[in-house]
Amino acid sequence: MMDKQLIFSEIESMIFDIETAIKSLANSREYIAEDNYSRAFTHLAEIEIELQTLAGRVAYIKSSL
Repeated sequence: MMDKQLIFSEIESMIFDIETAIKSLANSREYIAEDNYSRAFTHLAEIEIELQTLAGRVAYIKSSL
């Protein structure tokens, strides 16, 4: 079982990672607007991996409660 401080720290870290992913989405939109689909696709694939990792971290916290 995770203690409350560890859960709080993990949630803070996840919020930072979500904010980073949001910025990456904005970059992807710019690449699409510039018709740079290859770079946008790469960014979107990286964001997908980040979101899957975040989902795993959320699941771990939920299972530890």
